[in-house]
Amino acid sequence: MRPSVVRLVRIIPRKALDPAAAKVVNAPPPQIQEIQQPTVLDLLRKQRETAGAEWPANIRIEPVVKKEAFKPVQAEVRTQLKKLLKER
Repeated sequence: MRPSVVRLVRIIPRKALDPAAAKVVNAPPPQIQEIQQPTVLDLLRKQRETAGAEWPANIRIEPVVKKEAFKPVQAEVRTQLKKLLKER
């Protein structure tokens, strides 16, 4: 028999709770260091720029194109345009 929500919920009377003993834990500080670290794509782009012509042809970095960029394009042409944007 599967447990239902009614079976899992247990009502605790207010008299059993002590609000003075309850501790409210503060939110952790934001981790700004992780936000400022460069992403993998940024690191690869820097390596590609420094390597120049020596960059291997089989490693491709495609730019991120959002859906909003394709909104004004007609539906018939949209798929062809997406294929053209990808490196081969």
